[in-house]
Amino acid sequence: MFNVNPAPYLRKMLNSFLGISKRCGINWKLVFSFWAILFIPLLYLLNIYIAAITPNSFSAPFELKIFGILIAFSGLIFWIVSYINLGHSFGVLPQKQKKVKRGLYKYFNHPMYIGISAVMIGLSIANASWQGLLFYNLILLPVLIIRGALEEKKLKD
Repeated sequence: MFNVNPAPYLRKMLNSFLGISKRCGINWKLVFSFWAILFIPLLYLLNIYIAAITPNSFSAPFELKIFGILIAFSGLIFWIVSYINLGHSFGVLPQKQKKVKRGLYKYFNHPMYIGISAVMIGLSIANASWQGLLFYNLILLPVLIIRGALEEKKLKD
């Protein structure tokens, strides 16, 4: 009916928004940090939720489910110990700081990510949830790898 190109209007709106944000002094790095701090832990909870709501999506013997629980419990202990080892160096987003070299961090670069991975994989196996395993491999594992790479760039020896 009407043949209107929306691009100039969208461009004008975007430029107006960016102009307002510059005049108001919006710190986009702070905005991103806030959403990342909120979003990343929600990914962990989402993986647990997916594994919990899709139980028995593959046939798993009782022994495999017990093995999954043991992996998840071991991962939880690993996660907690690595968190304690980090002390005041813990942060959701990478920051320039000295590299921690005590506790589990003597032996592993990112023990917290190892613990997180073990918990997610173990819970998915314990619930026999291929959807949980799929979410971990397609979403959570790449996020952990990217976060690890960003942390390595920021940390000083």
